[in-house]
Amino acid sequence: MWSNLILLHSTDPISKPLDDSHLEVWKTCQRTLVFTDNRIFPMEGNERFFDGWEVYHGYDAYRFLLEVVSGLRSKLFGESEIQAQFRDRFREENTNGSNFGTSLLRLRDQILEHTKQIRSKYLVGIGRQTYGSVTESYLHNHKEVTLLGTGKLVDSILPYLVSKQKVVRLIGRNQNRLQELSALYPISTYHWEDYKPNNEAIIIASSFLPFNWDEMIKSSSIILDFRENKVENKNYDHYIPLSQILNDLHETDEQIQAVKMDLQYYLTELTREREEEQLHIMNGWEDLLV
Repeated sequence: MWSNLILLHSTDPISKPLDDSHLEVWKTCQRTLVFTDNRIFPMEGNERFFDGWEVYHGYDAYRFLLEVVSGLRSKLFGESEIQAQFRDRFREENTNGSNFGTSLLRLRDQILEHTKQIRSKYLVGIGRQTYGSVTESYLHNHKEVTLLGTGKLVDSILPYLVSKQKVVRLIGRNQNRLQELSALYPISTYHWEDYKPNNEAIIIASSFLPFNWDEMIKSSSIILDFRENKVENKNYDHYIPLSQILNDLHETDEQIQAVKMDLQYYLTELTREREEEQLHIMNGWEDLLV
């Protein structure tokens, strides 16, 4: 059913973002995906790269998207937040309202259906599967927590902190997001300029970090850094970079490897089902021309 689907993918910042009415863009904290259809955005079927983007065509695109939404391509294998982000991005009011947008809603529904099957069949009980829950082993002795950032990662971590009755300070530079989150959760919010670290646990969930690093290290009890680029200094014994957080989950590694092998076969079967549907639908997606 998705033989004409085209998916552009990048994990790097794009210097020239694509801007076309025939494209739908989805950004997460780890990657950017662009959706289109070969009949409204023609591209050679064997083209693997386009202006710095990886290109996936047809059922390869469907399979890749399924892996992303299921958390199989995430740093934290099997994490579940990405599924909610995908669902929210492709709510009806967030698409362009065209025939292509309507087709994307069908794609969303099928991907979410298959994601549910994957999660229930293979990912139940695979360690800690949310960025919120993964903080538990580090922060259970810390009552006061400062969360730096207001992006998508904060949406995953903040509910956990509140549920554990932590005293939470949220620090950011987007005033609208600070107000939005303070209306949802019992937290204190501060603009970057109005906050100074003061002997609390700190979670870094933003690439923007204007504080003096040495002062922040000295005045914090622990720092969890969810950024890709860690601070290279072995003397910070209470600084936990993302690489260490992921390494500390080694107890599930063997189980994950076994699951990955089984998943490859299952993903192939799910994708084959979509290909078989194409035999009964002449054009796959309905006429997409507006």
